[in-house]
Amino acid sequence: MDRQPVKKKFPWALLYIAATIVAVVLFGIFNREFGNVFYTITHLTPGFLTASVLVTVVFFFFEGGIIRLLMGSQNIPMSLGASMKIGLIGIYYSYITPSSTGGQPMQAAYLRRDKIPVGLSTAVLIMKFFCYQCAFVACSLVFFCLMYGKISRENPTILPFIVVGLLVNGLSILFFGSMFCRPVLGVLCRFAKWLAGKFKKLSARLNAMETIDRFEADFDSYTDDFKEKKKAVVQGILLSVPQFILQMSVLYFIFRSFGYRQPGYIEIVAVQSLLQASVSFMPMPGASGAQEIGFSSFFRPYFVNNDLYAAVMVWRFFTYYLVVIAGALLVVADQFLYEHRRKKQA
Repeated sequence: MDRQPVKKKFPWALLYIAATIVAVVLFGIFNREFGNVFYTITHLTPGFLTASVLVTVVFFFFEGGIIRLLMGSQNIPMSLGASMKIGLIGIYYSYITPSSTGGQPMQAAYLRRDKIPVGLSTAVLIMKFFCYQCAFVACSLVFFCLMYGKISRENPTILPFIVVGLLVNGLSILFFGSMFCRPVLGVLCRFAKWLAGKFKKLSARLNAMETIDRFEADFDSYTDDFKEKKKAVVQGILLSVPQFILQMSVLYFIFRSFGYRQPGYIEIVAVQSLLQASVSFMPMPGASGAQEIGFSSFFRPYFVNNDLYAAVMVWRFFTYYLVVIAGALLVVADQFLYEHRRKKQA
């Protein structure tokens, strides 16, 4: 009997890795300030720059720990290392996609490799985002009250942006929280089915209707079960407060690395949180453009030695570019390891 020729599989994994590498290279080429930042860093206080990196690492520990907590509340065991990997992957894809839309879907895709149903993982990840947004908005509101007098006197033009940012982020809490109400989830899933019905051939090929039904059932099971585990949600919100403060603290150490001593820690963190609230919903990847312009507006009174542009470059390097590079390296390494394990098991 003649053997049937083995159909070669297209190397999607290698294409995926190559696309990731090209994206990072292009990312550096089209951001001219990216190359100049290295020269600027060499003339700053290294101790404070090291502190900013350490703070970011601790931030990732919180990110992974909260994901692990919420997964554990659903009896899904996950090591801290695995949860930190999922956390960094989510941040990486959020940073390189418009309006940070790629984070949770890619995290769900990675968790699906570990046999965790997409509906269940999506529910956990949305709850993680909900916890963070609650901490983000609560802290920003406190900082806004604290800084309102000073900002209204010295920099009133930024007040409308802060108010709009707080409003948009506050509404996001209501929207994502409402997804755990069965009627709202039902409406969203029916809309997804209607949309899939407009592309019947593609829908049939991907089994879209069955996939949406399965997603809704998994999400529903999470909702029913989680009502008895509200303690985990409260813990997630409480842990998200120091996580958010850590994220906002990176700028303080960068500020000190430029040789500044005043104002103090609280004021720099407060203004940074209000900047984050003002631009976080912008549609560009990583809110690029809006972040840089916003930084110039919010921190012009603080970087007064003709070093504002250098501060923007260094700040973006440590809070954005460095995370993108770390995330890209993790994605490539993880994909290689996954393919290696899969070949050994075949």
